Amino acid sequence: MLMSFYQENPMRNLIMLATAGLVVSAALLVHHRTDEAAAQTRQDVQADVIDGNVTLINDVDISAQEPGVLTRLHFAEGDSVKTGQLLVELDSTDALVRVEEARLNQEVARKEATNDINVKASAAAADVAQAEVDESIAVNEDAPGSIPQTKLRREKLTAERSLLQVDVAKLEYDVAGITAQIRGQQVQAALNSLNRRSVKAPLAGVIERRYKDVGEWVTAGEPICQVVRMDRLRVEGFLPSNRFPPVLMLGRTITVRLKDQLLARQLERLVNRPIQLSGRISFVSNVIQAGGEYQVWAEIDNLAIGSQWILRPGTPVTLEIQAPAGN
Repeated sequence: MLMSFYQENPMRNLIMLATAGLVVSAALLVHHRTDEAAAQTRQDVQADVIDGNVTLINDVDISAQEPGVLTRLHFAEGDSVKTGQLLVELDSTDALVRVEEARLNQEVARKEATNDINVKASAAAADVAQAEVDESIAVNEDAPGSIPQTKLRREKLTAERSLLQVDVAKLEYDVAGITAQIRGQQVQAALNSLNRRSVKAPLAGVIERRYKDVGEWVTAGEPICQVVRMDRLRVEGFLPSNRFPPVLMLGRTITVRLKDQLLARQLERLVNRPIQLSGRISFVSNVIQAGGEYQVWAEIDNLAIGSQWILRPGTPVTLEIQAPAGN
């Protein structure tokens, strides 16, 4: 009965067959385009991952600020240190003597600055001299000629000199106060020299190497040890300018992963989390090199296992450049 239906409707049969063919063709086309899109997506993802390298942001050679014999070291290579931590002590015997000398000079100056006896004595002498002048003038008014003019002029000169001596005494008193301040500054300078013989860490980091040992003489500016910062590092890489226009890259987010996959898996088992770090591009070079690439870098926070840091300067990594928000 079904065969007779198709035999009786040959046109409908042809239409149904054609429709089925179109459906199959459309499905194949959609599948083909989906595969092409997936392949293109994979290609884009791979193109957005570049090789990178880890470098230091801060490495400081800590130097002596004063010459002297190195008496104590408060570190060993590999130690972690904090900002302001005492690292080195230099011989401070002479510095202590200079501090005491400066303090004694300051005490003398302070006593002189608080002593106004000369001012008071000069003022009293001026009062007496002026009184003699006034008395002589009064005598001459009552009995003209009793006091010769020569003596009167001498008395007036003595009174004027006494007034000037008061000004001199006041000036010396003011100078003594300034001298006391100078002596105070000399004490501070001596203390600064003493404090510079205790060398402290200028930043938090790890002691990478030691240049001097106890008992050695060091001059001002001579390195004693090196401290490197490990909690925050820089990752660098080169981007092709034809795919990543430099003008659009500043501030772009990057994801940093270890290039050695075996090492990455071992470390991930230890920390029980994926080893990947994020940062933002903070530098874009203005120079495009001969191969069409330019340098970028970003700063990232390092990870630690116990006292050991996972990323170290020179570690090969991959940098995945994230697309801008909204793309």
